[in-house]
Amino acid sequence: MNRFSPDHRLKFLLGAALLLPAAPAFAAETTADDTGTAAEEEGESAAVTAASAASYDGAEIIVSARRRDESAQDVPIALSVVGAAQLEATGNYTLTQIQQIVPSLQVFSFNPRNTNINIRGLGSNVALTNDGLENGVGFYVDNVYFGRVGQSQFDLVDLQQIEVLRGPQGTLFGKNTTSGAINITSRKPSFDPEFSGEASVGDYGYYQLRGSASGALIDDLLAVRISGSVTERRGFLYNDTQNERAQDYSNWSVRGQLLFTPTPDLEVRIIGDFARQKQNHVLNIFADYFGTYDNGAAIPNSFAERAARFPGYSFPTIDPFARRGEADSHYQSNMDGYGVSGQVDWDIGAAKLTSISAYRWWDWNPANDGDSTSLPVIVKAQQANRQRQFSQELRLASDTDGPIDYVVGAYYFWQVIRGKGASAYGPAAALWNRPATSPIPLAAWEAALNGFEANSTSDPRTKSYALFGQLDWKFTDRLTLTAGLRYTHETKSGSFTQFHVAGTDLSTLPAGLAAQAAALRAQFNPVTNYSTGFKDNSISGLATLSWQFSDDALAYATWSRGNKSGGLNLTNLPAGIDPDVAPEKVDSYELGIKSEWFDKAVTRARPVALRARRLFAPLDL
Repeated sequence: MNRFSPDHRLKFLLGAALLLPAAPAFAAETTADDTGTAAEEEGESAAVTAASAASYDGAEIIVSARRRDESAQDVPIALSVVGAAQLEATGNYTLTQIQQIVPSLQVFSFNPRNTNINIRGLGSNVALTNDGLENGVGFYVDNVYFGRVGQSQFDLVDLQQIEVLRGPQGTLFGKNTTSGAINITSRKPSFDPEFSGEASVGDYGYYQLRGSASGALIDDLLAVRISGSVTERRGFLYNDTQNERAQDYSNWSVRGQLLFTPTPDLEVRIIGDFARQKQNHVLNIFADYFGTYDNGAAIPNSFAERAARFPGYSFPTIDPFARRGEADSHYQSNMDGYGVSGQVDWDIGAAKLTSISAYRWWDWNPANDGDSTSLPVIVKAQQANRQRQFSQELRLASDTDGPIDYVVGAYYFWQVIRGKGASAYGPAAALWNRPATSPIPLAAWEAALNGFEANSTSDPRTKSYALFGQLDWKFTDRLTLTAGLRYTHETKSGSFTQFHVAGTDLSTLPAGLAAQAAALRAQFNPVTNYSTGFKDNSISGLATLSWQFSDDALAYATWSRGNKSGGLNLTNLPAGIDPDVAPEKVDSYELGIKSEWFDKAVTRARPVALRARRLFAPLDL
């Protein structure tokens, strides 16, 4: 069962007044890139697609992908839009769920910190996350860039729409990205009274409550909006060692907004939000066991061989469908995310001036049983984070319908991530880790590991400055050239320190035994201390020629370049490995056709195609 999608859902809606019209549900599209056509990309299920087809009425979809409000049909970018209506119909309120209805969007999440977002298969490695490296996909909420992907793993509250942009976004978006961007817009405060509420229930004790209220504090001058949600669900795994459930879920989110409109030409929007998530996660279960190579030879020091060294300890049952584990150490995946932002839009006649300021916090507090058994082997294996970020964007966009439209601006971003790692070993660590053929006596292993703990600290810092501009030149009413350019300067610095905090005092041991134990500790968690940093300058941009060859069809050709600045690999590195990671540069060439007629045809035909594929697949045609 999906952890957020119960098998049975019961909803009720309450309204003090009609809600503002929601964005249409879904905008399909046909584009081509260097890996193939977007028409080949699959994402949504037949049921969801059918719901989309039923709700799609051809109404105009307004997006802000180019930092101005435009019809999605007129934007020469490969994008998908999920509106409030479809979010409501499908019950998808997390990014992990939304990937099911957006083609080519993939979200991999082992836990919130170890989350990666890819678009068209590009973005970042799905292996464990490194605090000093950035994702190739940008995540934005109400024009604010979220510096850590883990911040995207909270429940999304009271949304207007979600735009998923494919390909490098190196010009207009705050942080330069190489694979795409996810642009999320929440509902603004309304001067007309509004109230909506929703409740969902399901198995495993699942329930979700969501609500939103808005209205005027001062007519035509000050409006407020309060939104919140709570989601709870019991765990669906069971820990035999601690006799309790695991993999549960608890998420609380609240957002408050103020909208101030002192004049018709000036609008100020202030947003504050807080979210807390708590989980008894991760409990590993044994889904398979590999004790031999393909040729039948035994794997030295295998899991089963290690387990056999402990009399009375039985090897875990290999049965993933039993949903049972046996961790003996504490485990959790808890985090808080909160922030405040202010956006000022000032219409100065021929142009609109926009300023967006934001400060955000993200606190990540994990705990793990590193060996996933009932033996006290690795009793701690975790990396906590305290992330802080500040961003300031200033841009000027033309506000007239002439032959030339433009957007120019400047962007500043600062971030620090203070990491604290902990690795600790229990009484079973020595026998578990010592190979049977090891020349080092067990006494040295026990002196090195039993009760030993090493901690680490890291603090990757980023300062980014950028100037950008984009111009649309309309040769005719149907032929437009778009050119964009961005200059980015980034400074990155950081340090890594690892030190020992507990364990046997090796100075009290005989010299030979102490030397062997010290060598083992250095092998597992050496004492380390280093600093590093670098500066990077990059130029990115795009050139697009678009042709509106009919009233409901647009063809375009695009070259774009995106840059991702280098990173800092602030971990326990082997000697001689450079902690500085080189920057990335991506050039993309894309041909695309966007047609409202084709969109509607594909949206309606895809459920039939999926059913046909399922029907004839057993025949192996």
